[in-house]
Amino acid sequence: MSEKKISTSQIEQARMMANLTIQLEKFCQIKDHFFSSKFKLTPAEFRCLRIIKENEAISTKTLAKQMKLTPGRITHLLNSLEFKNLISRQIDKNDRRGIQTYITPDAISFIDKVINEYTKLHEEILEYLPDGKRDEILENVALFFDAMKKWEDRV
Repeated sequence: MSEKKISTSQIEQARMMANLTIQLEKFCQIKDHFFSSKFKLTPAEFRCLRIIKENEAISTKTLAKQMKLTPGRITHLLNSLEFKNLISRQIDKNDRRGIQTYITPDAISFIDKVINEYTKLHEEILEYLPDGKRDEILENVALFFDAMKKWEDRV
């Protein structure tokens, strides 16, 4: 079996990609902590709420899989969100062993406001990109995420 030859240029690009993804992760964590604290939520609570809202109802097992967290950690998050009256949990009518999580009616407008503010935060960040380059940068980031998804599907 022949090995694929990797050029010096590809190695340098890989190093640059590694450094950029590390920096991206760091900036995303800073952004998420800044944003979440504004609404007295943890970053994990915010992510959890977004997923629940997108699904209308979701099981703890599915939520744990989507968030890549243990069921115990998800239970802790859900307890916190339930205490804040943002979610409710009910026994699944189709499978009495399971529990479904829902957004509470009182929390819908709060979550919509939080998501709207999150969008505004990203609009502010986009303002730092040159006008003529925004679409190109966003297209390239989308291509990068597609490549990451293909890699994830392989592993």
